[in-house]
Amino acid sequence: MSGTVDIIDDSAVCRLIIALALRRAGFEVRCHSDSLAALQTIARAEEPPALLLIDLMLPKLDGYELTLLIRKQPRLATVPIVLMSARHGLRERLRARLVGASAFLAKPFNVGHLVALVRRLTAASAPPGGPAAPPMPSPAPQVSPLLHAPFIVGSQTLPTPVPMPDGGHRPYS
Repeated sequence: MSGTVDIIDDSAVCRLIIALALRRAGFEVRCHSDSLAALQTIARAEEPPALLLIDLMLPKLDGYELTLLIRKQPRLATVPIVLMSARHGLRERLRARLVGASAFLAKPFNVGHLVALVRRLTAASAPPGGPAAPPMPSPAPQVSPLLHAPFIVGSQTLPTPVPMPDGGHRPYS
């Protein structure tokens, strides 16, 4: 898997902020403002991306619909997907989980948390002996504990698929 991170967001400012942070961290970045065009570009790329950052509120296909379409493509089914939104209630987070997102990031976000999350998810999904995420600078930014918190729906707890700080992870149930 390549080290490319695709950002799909209709906000030019958001794309710019994320792209600058990830490029400084050593990632290759492709930016897309249109969800349909992004899907075509990603599907045609020689290598699948290392990770997708997708805004929920997109014209044409929203982030949920785009994630569902990506998950249906065998070549892209295991690519980590982070859904981002200024709307970050339980409903949005649960729906993100149900469509196959690896993580949910509430806007506005701390850029250090974003970079740490991208590093964790790309390192966790890298094939053995394959390219890994760029090395972490010291000291490493910490990911918010909220990203590791399980979803609680009624009396059921859905564990998080996000890698844990000890290097392990809890799979979906």
